[in-house]
Parts: sequence; structure tokens; C-alpha cells
Amino acid sequence: MRWRCAPSHPAYQHETCHRHAGGSPLQRGTRGRLRHGTARHASHHECESFVLSFSVVAKKHAPVSPTSNRHIDMNHPSATTRRLAHLTLRATAAAVLGILPAWHAQAQTATPESTAAATTAATQAPPATMAEIAVTAKQDATTEHSGSYTTTGPLASGTRLDLAPRETPQSLSIVTRERMEEQGLQTLAETMQQVTGIYVNYNDTERITYNARGYAVNNFQVDGMLNLFGSSLKANGDNVVYDRIEVVRGATGLTTGAGDPSATINQVRKRPTREFQASGALRIGSYDLRRAELDVGGPLAFDGKLRGRFVTAKQKAGSFRPMYEQDLGALYGILEADLGPATTVAVGYERQKSDPRGSTWGTVPYWNADGSLANLPSDLNLSTPWSSWNMDEMKTFATLEHRINADWRLRAGWTKADRVQDGSLYFGYGGYPRADGSGITVAYNRFPVDETMDVLEVNVDGKFNLFGRRHDVVFGWGKADRGMVSQRVTLGAMPAGYDQIPDWQTWTGDVPQFPTTVEAVPASIGSVDQKAMFVATRLNLADDLKAVIGVRHGDYQTTTRNFNADGTVASTTGYTLGSVNTPYVGLLYDLDEQWTVYTAYTSIFQPQNLRDRNNDLLDPVDGNNIEAGIKAELFDRRVNFSAAVFRSEKDNVGEIDDSVPPNSLPGAVQAYRSTGKGTKVDGFEAEVAGQVLRDWNLSAGYSHTRSRDARGNPLSTVVPRNMLKVFTSYRFGAERRYSVGGGVNWQSSLWSTAQQPTGSYNAKGAPITAPSRISQDSIWLASLMASYRINDHFTASVNVNNLFDKTYYNRVGFYQGLHYADPRTASATLRAVF
Repeated sequence: MRWRCAPSHPAYQHETCHRHAGGSPLQRGTRGRLRHGTARHASHHECESFVLSFSVVAKKHAPVSPTSNRHIDMNHPSATTRRLAHLTLRATAAAVLGILPAWHAQAQTATPESTAAATTAATQAPPATMAEIAVTAKQDATTEHSGSYTTTGPLASGTRLDLAPRETPQSLSIVTRERMEEQGLQTLAETMQQVTGIYVNYNDTERITYNARGYAVNNFQVDGMLNLFGSSLKANGDNVVYDRIEVVRGATGLTTGAGDPSATINQVRKRPTREFQASGALRIGSYDLRRAELDVGGPLAFDGKLRGRFVTAKQKAGSFRPMYEQDLGALYGILEADLGPATTVAVGYERQKSDPRGSTWGTVPYWNADGSLANLPSDLNLSTPWSSWNMDEMKTFATLEHRINADWRLRAGWTKADRVQDGSLYFGYGGYPRADGSGITVAYNRFPVDETMDVLEVNVDGKFNLFGRRHDVVFGWGKADRGMVSQRVTLGAMPAGYDQIPDWQTWTGDVPQFPTTVEAVPASIGSVDQKAMFVATRLNLADDLKAVIGVRHGDYQTTTRNFNADGTVASTTGYTLGSVNTPYVGLLYDLDEQWTVYTAYTSIFQPQNLRDRNNDLLDPVDGNNIEAGIKAELFDRRVNFSAAVFRSEKDNVGEIDDSVPPNSLPGAVQAYRSTGKGTKVDGFEAEVAGQVLRDWNLSAGYSHTRSRDARGNPLSTVVPRNMLKVFTSYRFGAERRYSVGGGVNWQSSLWSTAQQPTGSYNAKGAPITAPSRISQDSIWLASLMASYRINDHFTASVNVNNLFDKTYYNRVGFYQGLHYADPRTASATLRAVF
């Protein structure tokens, strides 16, 4: 067998194949079967054809595997390490699973008669030469080991159809494994700070919100499955578990059950590899950062039909804020098995844990009691060393994929998750400092919450012929349930003045932890249940014109029961919405082999599990979203380019109500308020990402967003209207051992209206206030990276963020204060690969 281009070439990654010498076109499936197909490439994510010419000659010697041309010295120390790690992984899997031998035996069973017949035919047949054909194999979207900042492989985040980024009629960003490692992006928040059009708001150290296109991002997925855990506290998961993170901007009602025009964030886990691989990393950095990670995977048994992967990481770090310490842990394991030539199953477990200390719960005051600027230090932490808001998320999941035939496939996925959080917080969140350092009010409370989530989805996708053309379709059914139990907590008596900061200038956090009792009767029990059917199709209307059409038909129910201390139900709230239809329409036109223009429309309907200050649920969000743009695959499909304009209208959008203390509702739930009717958002986005040259990676994106209410007043002013995000790296030197890179992030000004003291006081001695503005000017931030590949196994790298040590606010106006962003930080990493 002779390849005319290397298997790593982009042309190796395709689905359609044609005979060069004429005859009917053929296709190669993912398992090497040839099948009849269409004469024309079905989609532009199929690369240029490459030629595979080979001859088959019946001989008695064993064939040589073409899968690897690398020589491994098994006496080399690294080879010994590989063998030991491989044997350990296989032994562990064998202890856990005692299955598959029977399946393996059945797969390998061959009757003596058939074996003899095959041998006879092989020895008697004359040498035969097959005609030269061009073969293209299906591309995978996996980014690990790709060396690129993007992928042109098929993704299903937006429509459930496997479409390349260019074929998806929405704006799409991908953060690859390569970029995570080069830029040192360890958490979801760090990653989203680098994504086009996404702004990361820190309300405090633990409550992080993501904003896109004028709205908060509420749609999260893991491997395309809904993640219903949310509210004001979301897991800032460790990226060591994920191969890539996909961000689809705009409404994705077909996949998330709610047409929310902000964005959908999909974290895609690493999968077992068919060849053994192992890697590890050690990282140290500013503020006593210490991190270690391990990743081992490969075939375990039955000629690779059983594969596994184990990933873990541990990170601890201090902060420029005194007393604050970060403690993160991640654990992930997955087993994947081929039950036959057409069926693959996988089971896995993921755990993400955060156990911080010195957590903040709000912002630092901006004004003094007399109305002057407080100018409090950026590193001021009005917390305590024991203040914490820990969270532990555990997910068990299983997937099934069965290829019914050459054109049709069945997929199923199931996730069961538990999340335990136990916040015990003390923080000076409100008030206005006086000349003697007093005047700041403390909020303290404990709120243990247990949550569960069950998600199930089954879908079938395939191809069909209609009017002489080949089309794609996917249809399925899914359900997602979330339960939440808020424990009832009784606070013990504390001395007078416990709810006040006596003097912020001398504050050390040296206060006793308040006593609490968790009662047997919970404060509330809530549930969210949704189920839906969906169908989507890509119609090839003409050679250059395609339509993506779909609809989701679903039901939604939310219920909350609030309990009295004696266990009786005090009240029940909630609502049921049945037969909710969410349509999706997209149209794409190919200008040529590289460029495509598109437009898309989606209706918006999003039930809100948010409550106002009276503990009543907010009305569902509804509206519509439309966008139009242009996409391209450039530089031999190594680079994705996109530009889009968008517009949306929404009613009843919820935002945090900071007119009441944080988490002041029963069960320590955060209160929200509606922004009213007629919210309008429009804007523009552009992005380019990928390998401009083999050794040069680039990601650059710009976004402009304008939000207004029905009267034309600006909304979402705490999010910059304009953002530019650029990062690039270049490899050079002997054997490409050296790499340097850097980036710049720019954002326009942001502001919020808050209550500024006037200098007068009421009869109780409290400051009289009036509306005023807190703002942050536009700012440039720079980052650098450099790495050196010491040998084939070890690479050392350094990263510097906020290179010029800019001091700026990440969040303004929240509880009349501000939250400072991180100053300059630096880190060094030693990474090993075997």
C-alpha cells in the first residue's frame, strides 16, 4: 500500500471518494468499508481528494501494518515506563471489568471450513491489481495533537447535525487543546476570557457569570448533553478533562431546549485513544501557584476493542487578596468498548471539586460615606480565613453509538450528576466607609444545597435521497431533570457588632465563625423537568445552496415547595408550559470552494428558574433572533474565518437584584428582577483562527454589541460594548524546538449606575444617596508565552498575563462597589509526554 500524501495531511480527513478512472463513485466509511455514494462531495468539510494506489497480491507472508513507521527501542528507559504504565492501566481495567471476553471470542470466531476456503482461494488466485482510486475518510473534530487553534471537523453543538464550522449557520468559536496548553488556560473562566464576544464578570471570587451578545450565558453542555446546574454559582471546571470547548453564539434552541440568543458553551471531554499515550505536567507560579496533572490512556484489551483513559489534576494557589486561597481538583475516567464492527459504548465518571478559603461575597465599596471616592486598596479582602463557598460536582455518564448501515446511525447518551455546595460566608459587602474606618456592613450566612441532575437523549441521524439529491437529517427525544434541596439552617447568637467591619484599615479577618445548626426539615425543595422531541435537516437545494431547518417541541415544568420549620408546606410555586415549539431556519450559499454566506432565524423561549425579591418566579423570556454572515476555510482548510451581524429582541430578561442583600430568599437563594419588555440587541462579530502557516497559529476576534430597552436606554452597560482578543504563537529553530507567542486583549469602557452618598444623613445617621455612575475606562492587556522542547518527551514553558500590571475593575456597580481584576501573574510549566 502506497500513500501519495501523508495521513496527517488535511486531505486524509474526508468522507467521499471517487474513482479516477471512471465508474461509480464510492465512499469509505469510518471502519474502512467501501460503499456507494454520491458523485459530488456532500459537504465542504470534505477535503480535496488524494490518491491511494495499491495492489493486492496473494502471498503467504504476513502484511505489515501501515499505521506506524516509528521505531521504538524497547530497551530504552522511556519504553520501559510506557510498558509499566500500560500494564498498570490494563490491570486496573481488568479488575473493574470482567466483561467482553465473550464478545471478543464471538468477533474472532471463524469456522474451519471458512478458514480453509479462504486459504485455498488466496493460494490459487493469481496476483490482482485494483484500479487506482481516490479515498477520503471522515474527519474527526478532536483537537488533541492537532497543533492547531481550530478544527474543520464536524461539530453538532448548534443543530445536532454533524456540520463543519463553515457549514453551521451561526457564529462558532473553538478553543483547542493546543491553545489551552500554550496559553496556560486551566479553568473555564480563564478560557472564556479569550473567546470572541464573551465577557467574564466576577461578582466576587466565586460567582462568575458569562455574557455574550448583551445577555448572560445560561446554556451549558458537556459532550453535547445539557448541564442544568447553574443559578448564580457555576462550576469553574478544570480544562484538563476536555479536548476542546465549543462556543456557539446566538440561539441554539434545537440542542438546549431554550432559544437563548447569548451563547451555548459546550465542553467536550477527552476520549480514549487507540494507541497508548501518557502525559503529565507540573506548574508553579505567582502567589504560590502549585499544580500537577496526569493523563494516561490507550488500548486495554482485546486488540484495542477495550480502551480507557484516566485524567486527574490538583491545583492550589494563593491570591493578591490576603486570606484567599484556591483549592481545585479534577478526576476523570472513561472506558470505551467496541461491541462489534458497528457498535461502540462508553461509560465514565467525572468529578470537579472546588474548596476555596477567604472567599468574598460581594464587592469593595467605591464611595465614602461623605460621597468622596473611597479609593480602597485593590488587595483589600473584607472576608475571613474560614469564609468558603465550596462545591463538589460528580457526573456519571454513558454513551452508545450504533451504525445501523452505511447511512444511518443511532446515538444515545445518559448523564447522572450530583452537586453539593456548602457556603459559609462572612464578608463586608455594603455600606460606605467613614473617616474612622467604620461604616461597612457585613453579610454572613450558611447555605448548604444538594442538587441532582438526570439527562437522557436518543437520536438517529442519517442521509436520504429526495429529488435526485442527497440530504441529511437527525431526529430524537430527550429529557432533563434537575432537583434541588436547600437545607434549613439556624444561626446561633453572636455578639453585638458582629455584622459590622469595625475598621477596614486594620481588618485581618480575625473573627470567630458563627455557629449553625442544619435542621432536619429543609427550607425548600425545587425541581425543573423538561422533555422534548426535535428534528433537523440539511437540504441540498442546489449544488451551492443548502438549508438547515429544524424544530423542537417540548414541555417544561418547574415547582418549588417552601417548608415551615415543623415540616408543613408553607407555599408552592412554579408553572407548567406544554407544547412549546422552537423553530430554527438557516440558509447557506457557497460562493466558491472556500467562501460561504449564510443567514439564520431562531425563535427565543426560555423558562427562568429565577425568583424576584418576593420569591415569585420570573416570567419566561421570549423573543426572536436573526443573524447573517460569511464564513471561509482558508490556507488549505487550516484556518476558519467568520464575520456576522446579528439582532435579537427579548422580553422579561432576568438580572441580579442588588437592592436586597445577597442570597436573601428562603434557602439562601439569590433574588433577581426583570428588565422588562422590548429589550433589543444588535451587533457585529468577526474571527479568524487556525494555522496560517505550519508553524504559525493565530486566533483573533472582534465583537461589537449594543443593548437597549424599549425606550432606547442602554442596557448591559457592565459589559464592554467593544472587545478585541488576539493571541498568536510561532514555532522555530532546529526541529521546531522553540516557540514564542503573545496576545493582546482590548475592551471599551463599561459602567453601572449605583447609589452615591450626597454627604447628608437621615435621622438614623445613614447616608442619603442619589444615583451616580461607576465606570471603568477602556483598557489594553498583554500576555506572553515561550516554550522550549528539551527532547522528545519534555517541554518547558513560561506564561505571563497582564504583562504591564494594569490595575482595573472587572465588575462595577454591584452592591454599590467594584471587583478588582488580577494583577500581573507569571507561571512556569514542565510538561512530559510518553
